[in-house]
Amino acid sequence: MAVVGLAVGFWLRPGAGAVTAGSPVAGDEELGRQALDQVPSYGVHALSVAAVTPEGQRTATVGAPLDGTFEIGSITKGVTGLLYADMAERGEVRPDTRLGDLLDLEGAVGDVTLEELSQQRSGLPRLGGGVGFFVRAALDTLLARNPYSESRDELVDQLRSIDLGEKEPLYSNLGYAVLGHALAAAADSSYPELVAERIAEPLGLTSLAVPTSPEQLGDDAVQGRDRAGRAQQAWANEGFAPAGAIRASAEDMAALAQALLDQTAPGVAALDPQTDFAEGVRIGAAWLTEEVDGQTVTWHNGGTGGFRSWFGLDRERGVAVYLAGATSVDLDEAGFALLKEVSGS
Repeated sequence: MAVVGLAVGFWLRPGAGAVTAGSPVAGDEELGRQALDQVPSYGVHALSVAAVTPEGQRTATVGAPLDGTFEIGSITKGVTGLLYADMAERGEVRPDTRLGDLLDLEGAVGDVTLEELSQQRSGLPRLGGGVGFFVRAALDTLLARNPYSESRDELVDQLRSIDLGEKEPLYSNLGYAVLGHALAAAADSSYPELVAERIAEPLGLTSLAVPTSPEQLGDDAVQGRDRAGRAQQAWANEGFAPAGAIRASAEDMAALAQALLDQTAPGVAALDPQTDFAEGVRIGAAWLTEEVDGQTVTWHNGGTGGFRSWFGLDRERGVAVYLAGATSVDLDEAGFALLKEVSGS
């Protein structure tokens, strides 16, 4: 018991210190200070921030190199949404294309359409794997490990034993993971290759990538940390990659935001709201749109073991903000506030 106690104490020990208002800023000093004013005062151990306005692009980091890559978490779903909209526009898939047309799936799950997946109303649960997954995930979280270890084939296999729920709005990591793999199958590719060929390369996003194992992390990968500062294992995995595995630098997220605002990004129609998702919130292909303090914001957030992120656009004003932190503290409020500040609204 003593050994177990020491082991748990080791994993739960406090780690590196958090950034503060006095922390040095790399890149745009003013933007970095604006971000520091908005984020929580405790528990954020590095920041990556980008802002786009009609006057141009600005980037900054705090507690990390300016070219450091952060996990963007579920903002990855927004990229998967771009891929879906782009492939539909190209005629490679249709909104009513069935999962069973692209993957080895039958029955009710095989009849789920790509449009239903893209709008988070497929009837799939948030996660698969049953009780065993949640037990394993709880242990992995305690030990600061990535709880998502499934391969693509294992993820698809989970779908064969799932009972679909009602076709109503329900945020599903499982749904977006399988959507990404279905799109890759339609393109005779893998999800990381699809992101590279259809998004990163056309837009010149040299850091934006989908590592599927820790060995694929580059030297510019920033260490993720939880609120207490404990180092977290990177969420680099194959199975759930389309739902949350992309890493990128502030510069590349600024460039992506610019392309979305200019409507030059592949699949930009993914941002257009198509149906209700929650009260006051509409959804396109992953992207959410709502009125916040008189401002129409199109956005998505993200969270992994060691990172939180937020990406929002005021398309009417031509303004966007990306904010990511090495932390387990929510950054949504800070993101909305920073977008409003940068917009001058």
